Amino acid sequence: MAERKPTVGGRVKALALGVVPGLAHIFVLDRTGWGAVFFVVFVFGADAALAGLYLIDEAWASDAYAAGCVLAGAAWLLSWLDVARLVVFRDYDKRAALHRRLTSEGVRLYASGHLKKARNAFRQCLDLDPRDPDVLFWYGCVESGLGRIRRARRAFRRCRKHDLDRKWEFELGRQEEGLSGTPPPSGG
Repeated sequence: MAERKPTVGGRVKALALGVVPGLAHIFVLDRTGWGAVFFVVFVFGADAALAGLYLIDEAWASDAYAAGCVLAGAAWLLSWLDVARLVVFRDYDKRAALHRRLTSEGVRLYASGHLKKARNAFRQCLDLDPRDPDVLFWYGCVESGLGRIRRARRAFRRCRKHDLDRKWEFELGRQEEGLSGTPPPSGG
């Protein structure tokens, strides 16, 4: 489940919504955390600028206005550049090829018993796409094999969350049962 290359319509929509910091991240790019951060920082800066213009005593007014303008401008610029990076400049084909290579390398290393090397390959995959249920499952298996039970449980929990097709449901149940010694709660 590699990142999908945005369509032309999606790119236009993202660039148009990118005028307001955070909106493209939230509504088009599925990066709600970053979108919320950009939007809140922008609004906070705009609020400080307006307060400097109309509400604050003259001694602090110019400083509040300048700081607010700098903060809002920085949030807008960073948000816009991030949108441009994600929809215009990112090489999705190269990232997908790297993701496939690292995934197959990680599975091969896991199968041959090289758990630490497999962990590194899967970590690199998760850096590319942190919501890939296949990689999350294998990463959880590696962490379990290394005796890192809490990390394995977290990976399996995230795998279950992002496994929309329920591809890994049976295997997740077996792996989680092996971690706790008791059957996992039924999800349904």
